[in-house]
Amino acid sequence: MNIPVPVPPPPPEVLAPREEIETTFQPTSRLALLGRDHALQILFALALLVNVALVVYLGLRFDALPDPLPLHFDASGLADRIEAKTGIFGLPLIGFGVLILNSALGVLTHRRERAAAILLVTSALLAQIMLWFAVSSIIGGLV
Repeated sequence: MNIPVPVPPPPPEVLAPREEIETTFQPTSRLALLGRDHALQILFALALLVNVALVVYLGLRFDALPDPLPLHFDASGLADRIEAKTGIFGLPLIGFGVLILNSALGVLTHRRERAAAILLVTSALLAQIMLWFAVSSIIGGLV
């Protein structure tokens, strides 16, 4: 039978000295974390800029729009929702709602999962871009 022989620990002078590392946890606020996340700030600013540009574009083209304006089309391309031309401003309003909702969810998730926050704000930016395509197809081009 082999009985294991205990190995004595090495003398203290052989061991590497331990450096005392300060590990105090400093809680940071959500705003402080968001203030340092420049990628998220840029994405939010771009999404907001695209939405504001859509409102400005619609404002500039508003007089040239026909008064009963077809706002929705069925699968065969026929208009199934016709409203006053002021109804076109519902699209940027929906886009702004998506931006606010996704940004609020991004702020709530940013501390735990930065990637989720970036994904939420990026999807809001993509929604703004899709609304540009929707407006373009409704009013017949961007020119």
